[in-house]
Amino acid sequence: MLPSEGVAQLRIRPEVESTLTLTSNAAYATASEARADTILSVSPRLVVSSRGARVSINGNIGIEGVVYANTSGASQVRPRGRLDLRSELIERWLFLDGSLSADRVSADPYSATPDSASAFNDYTVLRTQISPYVERRLTPRLGLLARSDHVLTRRVGGASVLDPGGTDPARDAHEQAQILRLEYQPLPLGWTAELTREDTRHRGAATSILEETGARVTGTYAPTPQLLLGATLGRESTHYSLIDRTDSIVGGRIKWQPSERTTLEARVERRFFGAGFDAQLRHRSPFFGFELRADREPVAQSGSHLLGLAGSDVRGLLDGVLTTRFPNASQRTVMVNNLIRDLNLPTTLVAPLDLFTSYAQLQSGASVTVLVYGKVTTLTATAFLRKRVRLVDLDDVLAPASLSSDNKQLGLEVSLTRRLSRTLNAEIGLRGTKIQGLGVRSDANTSDVVLRGGVAMLLSPDTQFGLGARHQRVRSSVTDPSRESALVATLLHRF
Repeated sequence: MLPSEGVAQLRIRPEVESTLTLTSNAAYATASEARADTILSVSPRLVVSSRGARVSINGNIGIEGVVYANTSGASQVRPRGRLDLRSELIERWLFLDGSLSADRVSADPYSATPDSASAFNDYTVLRTQISPYVERRLTPRLGLLARSDHVLTRRVGGASVLDPGGTDPARDAHEQAQILRLEYQPLPLGWTAELTREDTRHRGAATSILEETGARVTGTYAPTPQLLLGATLGRESTHYSLIDRTDSIVGGRIKWQPSERTTLEARVERRFFGAGFDAQLRHRSPFFGFELRADREPVAQSGSHLLGLAGSDVRGLLDGVLTTRFPNASQRTVMVNNLIRDLNLPTTLVAPLDLFTSYAQLQSGASVTVLVYGKVTTLTATAFLRKRVRLVDLDDVLAPASLSSDNKQLGLEVSLTRRLSRTLNAEIGLRGTKIQGLGVRSDANTSDVVLRGGVAMLLSPDTQFGLGARHQRVRSSVTDPSRESALVATLLHRF
């Protein structure tokens, strides 16, 4: 434990998680070429947590080593983890948020996605986000927000059919978004004025994949404290694919909170690409969490990282479910972490895969995520639909002719956990995804289905053992169809 100014207490706790996988098809080859193997994964990491009056730090950071006993895959060591920082540099004026993460992504979206530790079809994404901002109540009714978000993405390892040499510049990107907003609280009439800018470009590129600058004024009306209505007028300038255009913005917004547990927020605008919208419905109760989200927005290579996760965040839903029982945020964070560990719950569920692009796209999609938390049974489920197509303009002279990343994806995951005793839990889960290429890749499609089950036992307050089995089936027009069955044993120990 290390004291720090503005931090009540910094806790650093080491832990090691080991996974042993006995697989019938380590490389997801056809039945005639399948090779059985034993895969050992060892992940030492440091779990960091701190919550003070001015600074909070949470997350874990470490490495993962993967070894194949029969050399059917390439053994490797890669970073893993995520750290989040929230800080108040000047009281009620200047703030700084940040995060550092190292995650696994699929090298080839049209190939199988392993359900446990493996080096097959693997990329590591290193992502750094930093967000300084000023947030201040200037008068009892007038608020100021000035914020600048920067996301640096670096991908390492794992060449794919889309990037055989692993040198595609689309692997690395710099995203940034700025906003300056003045908001006059509606009692019942109010207004909001804001300037925005978003820009995404590849590392070393002189021009942006997509750059948007906008100015909006929104008149707001709150007939009741629970309902807010708004009408928006604005102007925007857009640059992509050697296209520069200026267009008007007309739209509306609504925020409705019929109870402290239910919130609906929606924004609809008529913009240069047609109708754009972002809507989110959230509901929680002491035993139930629900989130529905739909959007239609222009994005760049990794623009979704500025938009945030659409659903699939089990930790966030569980935090909402426990709000009534644990109003204190620090206490609730500890309870969420303990429940995820003790019940062996997933922290996130299946989400759409990212494809490398060198051009702006129009993204439309929807997702729904549900958590049912009972005394002995916990259900988590999510479903999503996402479509990304090239952002078309009549003057687009640089329309890509090959290696298009336009695609449509569908996904579903359901996980059911049941407490058999104070120390023993059973889990069964189903994950299914489908990706369909569009445009020049309309002949590419892959479906991936995984059925799994197992048990997890607390051997001691600091040690957990799990044993499970899975069966995975992949059908694809790009790669050979494959099947894989595996037994998986895990051991997690906290020091």
